[in-house]
Amino acid sequence: MTETDDSDIDLLVVTDDLRVQEGFQYSLPAGVSARFAADARSAWMELQTAVPTVVVVDIQTGSAGGYGLTKDMGARPELAQIPVVMLLERAHDSWLARQAGAVSSVCKPVAATSLVRQCIEAVNSSRPGR
Repeated sequence: MTETDDSDIDLLVVTDDLRVQEGFQYSLPAGVSARFAADARSAWMELQTAVPTVVVVDIQTGSAGGYGLTKDMGARPELAQIPVVMLLERAHDSWLARQAGAVSSVCKPVAATSLVRQCIEAVNSSRPGR
């Protein structure tokens, strides 16, 4: 299914949507771990604790929003190389995701297994030599 060894993938999922959080919890392949943050501030604290392999950000999340979090990550050299997959409410907001620096975007609702696959693909495409 993937090029990467899934055991080295740590996801940070930033959303206050409980359906997305629960979907991830039940859809992770063996060896893929996930941490969750309900808003951008909590996510920023998680990013200071441990740098994830990929971040899934809901554009509508919390006080500062997923857009702001993604832009802020891009401004920090130690975080700028982390691929971001952005969850959108509307397909025509995909330009916002690209402007913020997301490597890909997907509209909700989305099957968690599909989103996990997209995260793994984002990791594979961001690695040198791929």
